[in-house]
Formats: sequence, C-alpha cells, structure tokens
Amino acid sequence: MRAGYLLLVVVLWGCADSGRERSDRLVVYSAGPRGLAEKICAAFTAETGIEVDLFQATTGQLMARLEAERYRPRADVVLFASEVAAAALKSENRLRRFVPDSPGPLREDWSDPDGFYHASAAALVGVAVPGDLETVPETWAEWLSVPDGLLLTMPSPSRSGAAGDFLVAYTVNVPEAMDQFHRARARGLEFAAANSQAISSLNMGAAHGILGAVDYLIYRQIENGEPLRMVFPADGAVLVTRPIAILSDAANPEGAERFVTYYFGDFAQRAAAAAHLLPGRTDIAPSPVRDPEPENLLRADPETALRLQSSILRNFQVRIERAVIPREAGR
Repeated sequence: MRAGYLLLVVVLWGCADSGRERSDRLVVYSAGPRGLAEKICAAFTAETGIEVDLFQATTGQLMARLEAERYRPRADVVLFASEVAAAALKSENRLRRFVPDSPGPLREDWSDPDGFYHASAAALVGVAVPGDLETVPETWAEWLSVPDGLLLTMPSPSRSGAAGDFLVAYTVNVPEAMDQFHRARARGLEFAAANSQAISSLNMGAAHGILGAVDYLIYRQIENGEPLRMVFPADGAVLVTRPIAILSDAANPEGAERFVTYYFGDFAQRAAAAAHLLPGRTDIAPSPVRDPEPENLLRADPETALRLQSSILRNFQVRIERAVIPREAGR
C-alpha cells in the first residue's frame, strides 16, 4: 500500500460493530468489477484524507449482508450492479436523499428521479460471439429459437446479476418470454454457473454464443486479445446501471456525500470508462474498445421489476433452468 492512505478490505461477517456513532471513517459496500472500487477508494482517500473500509461482493451478497446488518448497520455508502437492488432499499426507506454536484452532465433517465440513488456507470447485456461468426440472428426471438448449428449458453440468472436483470427486463417487455426460453432449452440452450464459465466455454469453442452476456466483461477479453465481439439484437440491449447511494443511517453522512460526489468526478468516471463500463456522465468518452451504443434499449421500470423479480426468477428456475426438458429430435 502507498503511504498516505489506508484501504481496508472487510472480509468477515462477524466483526464487532461500534454502533451508529458518528465516524471519521467511511464504510463502502461495492459490487465489481474487481479493481475499480479499490482504485477509486484509494484515490478518494489520497485526495480527502478520509479512510475507507471497503467490502466487495456480488449485488446479491451485498443485499444479504445489508439485511443481516439491518439492526447493527455498518455501511455508509453502497454501490450496486443492479437498479432493482437500489429500488428495493428505497422502497424500505433505507436510503438518504442526496443529489451530487457533478462537474459534467449526467445520463438522462439513469438515476432515481427522487434523488435517492444515481447511476455512476452502466453496462449493456447482449450476446457474445466469436469474432469470425459472421451470420447471426437479428432479434432476441431468433436467438432463442436456437438456429441449427448454434451452440448457446447463458449465465445462470440466479448467479449472475446481469443475466438476472436481462431476464427480468426481457420478460417484462415480452409476454411470451418463458415460452421462448422453454423452446430454447429444448433446442440445446445450456446454463453456466457464472459469467466466467460461460466466457470460458466461448473461448474454448464449446459454445457459439453467450445469451445474456454483460458487455464490459467481453470487452475486457477483447482488450486482452481474445477474438470475440458483442452483438446487440435489434429489439434492444438491456441496460444494467450501477447505482450508488447513501444509507439512511450512515455514521459518516458528510464523508458519504463527498464520496458519492467523487464518483461523478473526472477521475472516477474515467476509471469506469477504462473498465469498459459506460460512464455515468455524457462528457466522458467510453473505452475505445467498446462498440457504438445500440439505438434500442430494453428496460423495465424499477418498481415493476422490483415487484416481479422474485416470481420471474423463481418461475425460470423451476420451469426452465432446473427442469428436465426433452431435447427436440436432432438436437
């Protein structure tokens, strides 16, 4: 660690809690990608002198930890990789309203209109394919028909937050979604336990496409020399925002406000772009590895997504992912 700051990664659940007395330290819970939060926290501490305790996990794990700590809260700031998670905390009155003073224009319609959470960055969900796969289906329905000769995989929506957000958004917008996925399963669609396993299948040639692929992970592979590309169906890519919010019982509200504001400053926004995420500000250029943003987006209203998410994921697990579905003849 460099002199001048201290970055402590919290890894234990059973740490003694000092209560909600005011604190000079800042406790931040953050979803990935790995390395991004550490870089931003370190720079924030170097600039402000405010020491940061950082805990990183998936969005689902962060929500579980926040629930376990409901009556012994620790976190001041939380950064999710899913708007539905932030909307859930807002609905429980667990977020503090704060509108950061951004030095540049923010993306329209990415943040809570009431000011309780703000999209620091975002990713798009589409289909990842080998770079030499020239002919590809044009729509989600065509992909889910699993054309002859294509071997497709998908990260488990119960393990991948991005795949889960894709499934919810697609199902809200397409009433026949479950029937489409049922047929895709019958025609050979497989499920990987996580994004990394799906990407490995693609790199090894065991699959021709990843449905529900989160783009920044694929652009990272492309930057490292893997011959892959992202495809966004004509009926819309799914936008997955990364909302940042202050907890209503934050022990260091002033530090939390400075941290949220810092996330929209030049350094943090450029760091997000370097990680191949779409920056939350329109005046920060995306990574040169990224493709142009697709014209059409598939989104679900956060309140609707929050209301339907559990039933959609549960139905998908029972009916599609874990069901014994006979393969069609010749598949």
